[in-house]
Amino acid sequence: MIRRWLTAYTALPLLLCAAAPLAAQQNSVPSPADVLGYGIGERFTDVAGITRYLEAVTAAAPDRTRLERYGQTPEGRPLVQLVIARADLMARLDQVLAMNRELSEPATSAARARQIAAENPAVLYFSYGVHGNESSSSEAALYTIWDLLRDAPEVAHVLDSAVVVIDPVVNPDGRDRYVHGYKRARGAEPNPDPSAREHSEPWPGGRTNHYMFDLNRDWAWGSQPETKARLATWDRFWPQVHVDFHEMGSSSTYFFFPAAEPINPMYPEHILEWGRIFGAANAAAFDRHGWDYYTAEGFDLFYPGYGDTWPSLLGAIGMTYEQAGGGSAGLAVARAQGDTLTLTDRAEHHRTAGNATLQASAVRKSALLEGFAEFHRTSGQGMPDVLIVPGADPARARALLAHLRQQGIRYERAGSAFRTDASSYAGWAARRDFPEGTIRVPAEQPRGRLAMTLLQPDILFEGTSSYDITAWSLPFAYGVETHGADAVPDADWRAIGPTGVAVGQVVEATPPAAAPAALGWLFPPSFENWGRVVRFLTAGGHGRVLDEPFTMAGRAWPAGTFYIPARQPEARERLSAAGLGGIAVPIASGRAEEGNDLGTNDAYRITLPEVALLVGEGVSSGSAGAHWFFLEQTLGLPFDQVEPGSVSARLLQDYDVVVAPEGSRLSEGATEALTEWVRAGGTLVAVGSSARGLGASVAGLETRSDDEDEDEEVSDEERLEEALRTREERRLENWEERIPGTILPVRLDVDHPLTFGAGVDGDPGRLYVLHSGGGVFEPGTGFETVGAFGAALERVSGVISEQNLEHLSQSTWLAASGVGGGNVFLFADDPIFRHFWYAAWQPYVNAILLGPGM
Repeated sequence: MIRRWLTAYTALPLLLCAAAPLAAQQNSVPSPADVLGYGIGERFTDVAGITRYLEAVTAAAPDRTRLERYGQTPEGRPLVQLVIARADLMARLDQVLAMNRELSEPATSAARARQIAAENPAVLYFSYGVHGNESSSSEAALYTIWDLLRDAPEVAHVLDSAVVVIDPVVNPDGRDRYVHGYKRARGAEPNPDPSAREHSEPWPGGRTNHYMFDLNRDWAWGSQPETKARLATWDRFWPQVHVDFHEMGSSSTYFFFPAAEPINPMYPEHILEWGRIFGAANAAAFDRHGWDYYTAEGFDLFYPGYGDTWPSLLGAIGMTYEQAGGGSAGLAVARAQGDTLTLTDRAEHHRTAGNATLQASAVRKSALLEGFAEFHRTSGQGMPDVLIVPGADPARARALLAHLRQQGIRYERAGSAFRTDASSYAGWAARRDFPEGTIRVPAEQPRGRLAMTLLQPDILFEGTSSYDITAWSLPFAYGVETHGADAVPDADWRAIGPTGVAVGQVVEATPPAAAPAALGWLFPPSFENWGRVVRFLTAGGHGRVLDEPFTMAGRAWPAGTFYIPARQPEARERLSAAGLGGIAVPIASGRAEEGNDLGTNDAYRITLPEVALLVGEGVSSGSAGAHWFFLEQTLGLPFDQVEPGSVSARLLQDYDVVVAPEGSRLSEGATEALTEWVRAGGTLVAVGSSARGLGASVAGLETRSDDEDEDEEVSDEERLEEALRTREERRLENWEERIPGTILPVRLDVDHPLTFGAGVDGDPGRLYVLHSGGGVFEPGTGFETVGAFGAALERVSGVISEQNLEHLSQSTWLAASGVGGGNVFLFADDPIFRHFWYAAWQPYVNAILLGPGM
C-alpha cells in the first residue's frame, strides 16, 4: 500500500495552497548570528542563549511561531517547544491538531483519513540534545528554525504542508554542564589535540540530566521530570515524523536511517519503508556535499525506550541521526584519519539532514498522514488483550497501572466476574475464571502497539547483536499476575480515566483509627508503604518489624508486618501526616491467636538510619544517579552523597548504612576503613559490579568464575577446530557469551528479612529480575543466599544462551553476610536500574532500613 501512495502523491503538487511569501516578513526574522553574535559552530550556545534566540524569532514572527513551555528541569531551566507553521495554519492550530489526533483513533475510517490527509498538514517533531554533551544538534536546531522562517531553498514551501515542532534542547541541565565545563577548560583558542584537557569531561560529564539519568533510555519508563513533561505533550501533537539528533564517536561519519537489525516485530512495514525513504533523501543531500555517511548499521530498532523506537510505536517515523563528535570533540578535534572535525562541520551536517527530512516529509505529506492513520486503524489487530489480576498486594497492580496511565495506555476494569480462555504468563497458574476487578488492557487502541510491546511476556528477537537490553516485560517488572486472552466477554467493563482509581487504594489523608487501650497499630509490608514509613520515621517516629507471621484479631499478618506502638509521642498525628492513617489497623491486645505476641524478641526495631550514598569519581554515574533519584524522589529518604575519595574511618562513624552503586572503586585505605566500619556494626548495601568487588574484599564472597572448564582436557581436534574459526563464527560465539538484559526467575528465602513484602503478587518465594552480564556469587556456607537462580534455570524473556543458563544455575543473586557486628547485603544486579524494575525495590529498601536492626 505504501508504495502505491508514494507513486501517486510524489507526482502531485502540494495539496495545501501556499500563502504568498512576504519577503518583508521573512527578512525580519533574525539569524542566530544576528542575535548571538557568532556564526554556526563558532562557539557553544548555552541554554540562556538558545532561549534568547527563540524569544527573538517569536517576537519577529508572532503569526508563524508559538513558544510553549512544557516544564522545567530539576535545576530550574525551561523545557520548551517552538511550534512553527504558516500563518493561516497557526491561526487555527488547535483545529489542525484536533484533526491530526483524529487520525490516531482506530475507529477513524480510511475515507475520513483520506479527507484529513488532503486538507491537513503533517506534524513533524525534531528533538535535539537529549544527551547534553552531544552538542552540535542544538546549534543546528537554531539554524533549522531560521531556515524554516525565511523559507530557505533547502526547505522551500515545507510550511505549506507541515507544522514543525522543535525541541531545541531536551536536556538543558546536561547541556549547560557540558558547555560551561568546556568553556572553563579551553584556552584562548580551541586546541584540536584530542589529549588536551578541553577534550576530557570531568565526572559525570554532560551526557545525562541532573540526576545523571540517560534521558534517551527513559521514554518507555518516564521516570525523570524532563521525560514526564515531554510525554504529557505527545497527545497534543501526535507527530507523523520524529527525529532524535545525536552524536557518536568523533572518528565516525554520520548515521541516518534505515535502522539496523534487530527490528521490533511490532512495527508494520509502513514504519520501515519510510525509514528507507528518508534515508534516500538524506543520502542525496549528503552526496551533493560530498559528505560520508552510513545506514543500517549499529543502531537498531528494538528496545522501546529510545527517541526513535518509542515514537515509532505510536505511529511516528521515529529515527535517530548520529553525527560524529560527542563530548570529546569540543570546538575542533584532530582525527586519526588526518582531518580536523569542527563544531561547525557537525552542526551543518545535522542542519542538512534535518532540512532534507523536512523537505521529504512535506513532498509526501498526504502519504505520511494516510499511513499514520492506517498504523492506528490496524493497531493491536490479531494481538491478545492483556488481563491483569490484582491479588494479595494490590499496590503492585496500582503501580503498574500508574505506569500505563503515564504512557497514555487505556485500560478498563471488570465490574463483574467472567470466564474466558486465556494464556497465563510464566510463573502464574492457568485460569479461566477471572474475578471482578480484573484489569483489561485492549490491544486495539491508539497506543496498542506500545501497550503490547511493554506488556507482552516476550518479544521475538532476531539478530546477533543488540544495542541495549532485550527484555523489559512490565508484568514481571511489577510482579503482577497477567494473562493474554484472544476473546474477552462482557463483564461490565468500565474505562478508567486519567485520574480514576482502578484498584482500591488508600486515601492518604485519612487519620488512623484510635488505638484501643493505647496499644498501637499494625500494617503489612509493601513497597507502597515504605515511603510513608520513611515520612513517619523522619518526623521522629519509630516502630518494630515482626519477624514471623502471626494471627491477631482474626486476621493473618505476614512476616515483615509493621507494629507502631501508641505510647510514643504524637504517634497518631505522625501516622496521619505520613499517609499511613488509612492503612494502620488499631490493635487492642498484643496477644496473638497464632504465632508470636507483639512483644516478641523476634522483631527488628526500626528508626531512621543515617545513610551515605557513594557518588563521584570512581562510581558509575548512571547507577549513582539512579540511586540518588530513587532515595530522594521515590523513597523520600534523607541521605548524604559521599565522594569515594573521602571515605575514611572518621567519615564513616557518622553513618549507619553505606550504599555502593555500580562501579564503586575505593582505594585500599578506604576499603580497609569500610571493612572495619562494617565489623563495628555498619551496614553495607552494594549492587552489581560493586557487590562483586566489595563483596570479595569486605565479606570474602567468591564470584562465580567463567573459567570453570579451563582445566578440562581439550583434544587436539577441538583445539584445531577453535583455531580455524572464521570471523563470523567468532562473532557469533561472542554474541552467545553475552547476557544483554534477560528476565530470569529468582527463588527467595521467605524467612529472611530482606524478602519481607517482596516476591511477586501471591508468591513471596519468587522474584523476577532483569539480569545482565553473568556476574553472580558462588553459594557458600559462610553467608546466606537470600535470592538464588535455581537448578535447570530457564529464561522468561530476552536473549540468553543455554551455556549461560547453565553457568547461572544454582548461583547466588542476593547475598547477606554478617561481618563482625555488621552486615553486608549484595545484589548481583542493580535493582534500581533505569528506575523501572519495581519488584526489586522492596528487598533493596529492606536492606537499607531493616539492615541496621538485624
